[in-house]
Amino acid sequence: MENQKLTITELTLIGVGGILGAGFFLATGIAIRTAGPIVLFNYLISAFIMSQVFYVLSNMIISNPVEGTFRVYAEKALGDVGGFFSGWIYWTAGIFIMGSEVTASAIFTKYWFPNMPLWLFSLIYSILVITVNLMGTKNFGKIETWFSTIKITALFIIVIIGILLVTDMIPHKNYIGIGNLFQKGGLAPYGIKGFLASMLMSLIPFGGIEVIAMSSVKTKDPEKYTPIARKLIVLILISLYLSSIFLLLITVPWNTISLKESPFIKLLKLSGIPYIGSLMNFVILTAALTTMNGAMYGVTQVLYSLGQGRFAPTFLTTKNKKDVPVYALALSSTGLFIAVILSYLLPKDVYEYITSATGFVQFFNWIIILLTYINYKNPNLKKSSKDILLSWTAIFLIALTLSGTLLVPKQRVGFIGGFAILFIFSLIFYIAQRTKLFDRW
Repeated sequence: MENQKLTITELTLIGVGGILGAGFFLATGIAIRTAGPIVLFNYLISAFIMSQVFYVLSNMIISNPVEGTFRVYAEKALGDVGGFFSGWIYWTAGIFIMGSEVTASAIFTKYWFPNMPLWLFSLIYSILVITVNLMGTKNFGKIETWFSTIKITALFIIVIIGILLVTDMIPHKNYIGIGNLFQKGGLAPYGIKGFLASMLMSLIPFGGIEVIAMSSVKTKDPEKYTPIARKLIVLILISLYLSSIFLLLITVPWNTISLKESPFIKLLKLSGIPYIGSLMNFVILTAALTTMNGAMYGVTQVLYSLGQGRFAPTFLTTKNKKDVPVYALALSSTGLFIAVILSYLLPKDVYEYITSATGFVQFFNWIIILLTYINYKNPNLKKSSKDILLSWTAIFLIALTLSGTLLVPKQRVGFIGGFAILFIFSLIFYIAQRTKLFDRW
């Protein structure tokens, strides 16, 4: 249906919205306190990893635009094990991401309504996201466009205010300058250990590119729009991320950044803008809701694809008149509500361990995507030796990032939890193969 197709603007903003979530505004502070000013290089490495995964995904989409995208390619290149793991690992990661984001959204909203119960806001936002996804791809794209515009505008404002502070156009009492990068222990106060330990937190703000891949096949011309959107998204994210973090580091001494609030609030407070807490809280709330909305779209589409590929019941492929896989959305919604309940039943630290494990699994899936590209054979796919080398380089850097979690106690538990999830899926796959369950579906 042509009227359900996305435009290049919508695809680009869906991409930025799906990636630019609350993680950037909150995890940046953790990354800075873990590594120090050298965190800028962490973000450069993360940008390379993201752009390479995005590059291989877009190339495969251009050569063969299909619904399910990376899961379908993984099945063709790596066999049943690739198709099964790629889809179900992504779905599991997405469910927990939604659970953490809906909980965060409720907490952000209590900033204005402290006497209202958290569960009420969680329920409202869950219903809101499900409703948006029931409206079809075109309406999903319009809503994501508005949300993304708000977040991009907010980051532009942060950058502009940072520049005004640096140039003394906004009066301030703090010392501001490049010297802040080399004070309090130097550029890398915690050495290589701190650098490696912060890699996961630097990569998390770049997660979510799979949603763009699945959205791109819904455009009017995937072969034309996908590479354009990829370049625009990478350019926007790298420019805004690096410039805002650089301005933050030369404006606010890195060792004064609190882990209890977004580090950008500290920067904005220097400007004397009234109600800055509410302003930033609204932006982070928007970021969390957009990430949750994009994750719901992604997990629904991949569950639909799993049903098409024998790795889930075929009833999950049923669509309504708006091209929405309704049963896949319903099952994903059930997973969302379970994740929300778990977020309240489990102690705070334990839930953080689970979300850390989810991050581990999410980026493990990027390794699968890169391996898929290396092994994917299609006459329309043009791969150079340089492409293969860069893909192996990205795989090595992701493996290094995941290994770096062993240096941080909470992330170490996430590392172990991530492997536990992989083990469970391996066991399920083995049993399904032995019992020929996939053939019966």
